[in-house]
Amino acid sequence: MSASFLRSVYQSLPKRRPGILFSGNISRPEIALTFDDGPHPRDTPRVLDVLARHNVCATFFLIGMSAEQYPQLVRQIHQGRHQLALHCYRHLPFPLESASTLKGQLDHSRIAIARACGISPETIRHVRPPYGFFTAKTLSLLEEWGYRLVLWDNMPLHFLQPARRTIAQILERTAPGSVIVLHDGKGHGAKVAHILEIVLPRLKAKGFEFVTIEQMQSSSPGGGAE
Repeated sequence: MSASFLRSVYQSLPKRRPGILFSGNISRPEIALTFDDGPHPRDTPRVLDVLARHNVCATFFLIGMSAEQYPQLVRQIHQGRHQLALHCYRHLPFPLESASTLKGQLDHSRIAIARACGISPETIRHVRPPYGFFTAKTLSLLEEWGYRLVLWDNMPLHFLQPARRTIAQILERTAPGSVIVLHDGKGHGAKVAHILEIVLPRLKAKGFEFVTIEQMQSSSPGGGAE
């Protein structure tokens, strides 16, 4: 999948669609750092170590199948005061799943995540679909089931380009309310950890405060659909 294709898909999305969180309150210096595709036994600990050193909280959109396989990593994320959220169960675009299968997978995933941490499954309600793909029907179903769809306004394609370019894009594009997407799976951990070591102190120096998606939504007008 090419960078130009991913970029064109994202740019075609309606930025003010109700029921979707693209970004937060632009009047506050808050930004949300988010990670997709974990947990991963090599990548996730590297990312968590950097976040801990810089005292930054983040939101992790987890793959249910991986959460079942590595419950200790799910607990480590939770113990680091990060928010737990859902990415999928098997990383297949939601529109390709039947409604009953999708609901079963999401519910199963959040139960596995909650069980690993000893928390209520109902506290895990934010969902980011694989590749950001969804339809009006997907959105309607997620709302019916009590989930909240989360996308982004800042996703550098770090998995397709040099780290220096990703660093520049994060620093140039981040603004109050930004939702930044990186990945802590599929072998990206070392590169992402390097990127974080550079951008976290620089974003703090710009006056940005890191919050979770849950915190961002609670402080955003209209539930965060900027």
